[in-house]
Amino acid sequence: MKNKKKSDNYLEDNFLNLSYGKYLLINNFFESIGDFNLPKKISIAVVGGGINQAEIVVLNQMGFQTYVTTFGIEDEDVFFDLNKVNSISDNKFFDLVICTQTLEHIWNHDNFFNNMKLLSKPKSILYLNCPKSNKVHMAPIYYSSGFTSSYLTKNLENKNFHILKSGELGGEVLYKSIHMTQSWYTKENIENRYRFNENNLFYKLKHLIKFSNLGQYLVLKRNSNRQSEEFMTQSYVFATIA
Repeated sequence: MKNKKKSDNYLEDNFLNLSYGKYLLINNFFESIGDFNLPKKISIAVVGGGINQAEIVVLNQMGFQTYVTTFGIEDEDVFFDLNKVNSISDNKFFDLVICTQTLEHIWNHDNFFNNMKLLSKPKSILYLNCPKSNKVHMAPIYYSSGFTSSYLTKNLENKNFHILKSGELGGEVLYKSIHMTQSWYTKENIENRYRFNENNLFYKLKHLIKFSNLGQYLVLKRNSNRQSEEFMTQSYVFATIA
């Protein structure tokens, strides 16, 4: 419980501007990564992301010395097209491979999972997450609204990975806010059950005069925020080569 309170305080101080789905993921990463006995000096491959993404910030805060190589299609990356078969040096070893919020933008999933295996060696930890149910974004490079955690685990097991931990995160308010308002709420928005763009009474009344806005407001305000499977919006998995 003490560690949970510590992680909550740190995350609220540093990541409140994240969408709530990503906030849940980084909170879960913070609470989970210490279970995998990673070395304090840690070599990391970030696939489809950057050197300053949330997971790297968290690892640095936890006291790890991080040495990051980015793989992707941007100028600063080691070129790595996840839709294609890639190659890397056989003597290149990464303690941790991170690929977040990327799978929905890849159309060749067999090559995607082959590339995850290419970057992972025995004793490497792979951390993969993606939406389970999301709105359209970054179109036309967008091929699915999301995938279940079992989709991730089955594909990784098919590539000879052993699953260390997997799951899904979300909630009824988050799910309905995404699909009704077509926007990504922050933690504060979720706690308030609705997001007004301005915080004055006149604006709120004017906003709620519209029946569509009023309907969304009532649906989000008047539910129990169920945490059942149908309302999960994010999937994640930690795995290693079997």
